[in-house]
Amino acid sequence: MNNLFLCSTITTTPLIASVCAPDECSLQLSKALKQVVDMTGALLDRPLKLEPYMSQNFMGFFVAEEDANYLKRLALQYVKEVSNSIISDTYEQLDAIVACFPWCGAVSSGTRCIPRSSRSISLEPHVKSLHLTLAYQFPQAQFNALKALVETLDAGCASNWELRLYSRDPRLATKQVQKVVYPHNPHETDELELRIGDYIYLNTEVVDSSSDGWAEGISWLTGSTGHLPVNYTERTAESDAWTLHRVVQLSKSVASSLTSAEDLDIVDGRSISTEPEDRQNTAHPDIIEGSSFEESEQSVEKYLRQTLKPCLELPSVQLLNSHNLTHQHNPNTPTIEITTNMSSSSTSASKQPVDEILVEPPAAQPPRPDDTLSVHSDHSLHPGSLDASHAKNRKIYIMRHGERVDFTFGTWIPYCFDEFGNYMRKDLNMPKTLPRRKNSPEGWQNDSPLTNVGVYQANLIGQALLEAQVQIDHVYCSPSYRCIQTCTSALEGLKLTGKQKIKLEPGLFEWMAWYPSGVPDWLTKNELTEAKYDVDLDYEPVQPSSELTARLKESTEQFYERNHDVILQLLEQTTGNILVVAHATTLDTCSRQLTGGVPRSTNELRQVIHKIPYCSLATVEQVDGVWKLVEPECLPVTHSKNPRFEWNALSAT
Repeated sequence: MNNLFLCSTITTTPLIASVCAPDECSLQLSKALKQVVDMTGALLDRPLKLEPYMSQNFMGFFVAEEDANYLKRLALQYVKEVSNSIISDTYEQLDAIVACFPWCGAVSSGTRCIPRSSRSISLEPHVKSLHLTLAYQFPQAQFNALKALVETLDAGCASNWELRLYSRDPRLATKQVQKVVYPHNPHETDELELRIGDYIYLNTEVVDSSSDGWAEGISWLTGSTGHLPVNYTERTAESDAWTLHRVVQLSKSVASSLTSAEDLDIVDGRSISTEPEDRQNTAHPDIIEGSSFEESEQSVEKYLRQTLKPCLELPSVQLLNSHNLTHQHNPNTPTIEITTNMSSSSTSASKQPVDEILVEPPAAQPPRPDDTLSVHSDHSLHPGSLDASHAKNRKIYIMRHGERVDFTFGTWIPYCFDEFGNYMRKDLNMPKTLPRRKNSPEGWQNDSPLTNVGVYQANLIGQALLEAQVQIDHVYCSPSYRCIQTCTSALEGLKLTGKQKIKLEPGLFEWMAWYPSGVPDWLTKNELTEAKYDVDLDYEPVQPSSELTARLKESTEQFYERNHDVILQLLEQTTGNILVVAHATTLDTCSRQLTGGVPRSTNELRQVIHKIPYCSLATVEQVDGVWKLVEPECLPVTHSKNPRFEWNALSAT
């Protein structure tokens, strides 16, 4: 069963009536709405009078009493019309309401479609104060700014007033609506697929209490339930997920907000116009006052302009009318012709001029060095094509480590070490060997190695940076083993092995609030050297690991400040380009304040790290003394999850 709302709209939607009815009643409810508006004197010939109202927690407009009575009369008449034509029950409650509002007129009769015994439909006209909300429960610090904005609004301007009939599922009334902004393909059976254009219903309490940014939601499009990353969606108006059934104009001289008759005259795939006179009016629908064929043609042209420009990214789009079609243009230039379908009775003199959009082809661009799909890639082209100013600008390349063993295999240590502490690989994606460390295997608990896929991811990034001819002058790395592995593999791809030593900087480590038991027991420099990792033994870190011990309870802001201070000191101590290899948070904590931003809150940080997959690379460039986030020179690396194969599944009966 759906709740059906009758709304009068300018920029917000005050509710003036609600009906709880089965889905099959939507056709009759839509017809009843049109019949009420068709009554004598229903259409407006002037804007509704709105009275501004401002308080410490509300700003908006109240509908003036005279016009509010007009809207309430429509609401009452609509409810009585529905009662008469659908329910055909007693009017005792409605008559009591009408007694309070004697200006409410009679209703038209209709055909009964539901037996008198039906009690599944409830009706409620909203006759309280009608208002348009502009701001509600806002911070007091914003009062003056909001007040100034509201005072600039002209409540007496011509406005487009409509009656709209919406429906929604009442079972979802207590949930918040989120719009999908990033697609998501499920990796587990309990995950929900996210599609652009879909809406997700979420429980507010679950979202607020989520510790990892995931929550269970319901898809508006499919009705499926599953877990999803909340930061792939954004909060939107609840009405965005409502279903629009009918729009009826209330203003005589103002065009409808919809330009298609089909949008207004169809309910659930069926035509509303069932009477002969209704079918006769289909060619010139009276429910779209103010619209015309010319406006429809302009809408098509506007749609083509808006659609072509972003898709083709063309430098210019030229519109030619019939009077300038004789102008010469390149015969190879593609054209899009907008023509008008005319009836056979139309004369040639009455035909509309033909418009065409001339699309100039884009100039040929040299292939990018990382464009592996281009068969014309030639490294000799790139040095000369590089902008000299950009070549001189200083850059910081901030990279997240690759895929880690513990996040891929879960609790892996008990299964991969025998009673004597010897490592045994249990999957081809696990490393063949692990370096010796004094506290093995316990030390791997908070210092996970990379998977073989993670090592390969990092090497791909290094190769792409090499092809883009990126110059690296200094290399800094978090002391986590997964970051050291990532850095080593990326340098191999860059062909900088033996040319650039890795400087271990504890100040680049993750947020210490995630490590309440203390700083992880990382591999020592001697253990790393024994394992053939080329670390700089002489480097003195900006923040030694001993300082992290005092930061076990650091706030989010202190975490941002720590990483920001480190990056500032590294910039001060060096010249040239810097490669930083660390964690997912590092891409934001080392760049946000550097580029003029402020530290994020804890919830914001949790949301942003879900958008930073393994081996993500951020580039910050100094342009005219100002640091800016820019597009990296290399492509990202993307792949799907590959679950473990159990061979005996094939023998299961």
